[in-house]
Amino acid sequence: MKTEDIKLFHKVVEFGSLTETAKWLDLPKSNISRRIKQLEDEAGIKLFHRHSRNVTLTPSGEQFYESTLSIISDLEQTIFKLQTPEKELKGKIKVMIAPSMLNIGKVVFEFISSHPNIEAEVITSPYDQDLITNDIDVAFRVNNEISQENLVARELGKEVYGLYASPSYISKYGKPSSIEALVDYEMIVFRFNNGQLHNKLYLDNGDSICPKGNLIVNNLALMMEAAIQGKGLIFIPKRTGTLFVNRGLLELVLPEYAPRRNFAWLVHSPRQYLSTEAEAFLDFALERIEQVRYRDSDLVNVLRIPFNPVLDEN
Repeated sequence: MKTEDIKLFHKVVEFGSLTETAKWLDLPKSNISRRIKQLEDEAGIKLFHRHSRNVTLTPSGEQFYESTLSIISDLEQTIFKLQTPEKELKGKIKVMIAPSMLNIGKVVFEFISSHPNIEAEVITSPYDQDLITNDIDVAFRVNNEISQENLVARELGKEVYGLYASPSYISKYGKPSSIEALVDYEMIVFRFNNGQLHNKLYLDNGDSICPKGNLIVNNLALMMEAAIQGKGLIFIPKRTGTLFVNRGLLELVLPEYAPRRNFAWLVHSPRQYLSTEAEAFLDFALERIEQVRYRDSDLVNVLRIPFNPVLDEN
């Protein structure tokens, strides 16, 4: 099993399309397809469901992807360290962090502490910015999806989500009896940094429903306050909702509806376009995030890291 074919597999996952992967790597699509098929044959598993315009991971493919990411990353880091054992990093990196993910800043601070000759610029904005135009090396974003082409987007983890409402709202309107019944309830809608609205709830069969939503916000604190004031239902991570349930401010509705969602991303240009310093920071950030990815905490700062508090260690 060739390492380059596993890397190619990662690229297909990142782009979600054989065609787009072929365009970016300037290779024939048939070449990409053949190598992926060969990898599947060697591994003895089906990695992708193939659709007319895109590909999606099978359960086995998702497990293979998660397992081999760290393997390839460790291999690349080892090679890098062996090739440049005495080289001290000296240059600039520019990192963009969504305002609701300021806790990520500690990763940058730790990195520059280890590399004092690195000049780091950290910027925040409620809106996504073009990485290339603005010379941004790595961006941490809060979005429901990353749609920009030619960028590598990595999930920072998944959270179990739930539906919540205030006791006053439930007393006035009652609890919905089913997901389908939510069309008769008010939903407080969240607007992501890229302008997209989170106004749909997806079912296991792929269908979705769109509850009414007369109130739209782009700030978690405001959304929580609106829910507490009885303005409608909200869809948030359960670890966050539980904090408010324990205080008597919210109640969980439809507890059987508990999908796993990801809204936090690490985004960057393909590695071949990153500087040595930016690539070193990327590796450092990925390793740091992996270390704390599965650590749960009841002391999550819910007003600063609304969707995926993967770096909270308290």
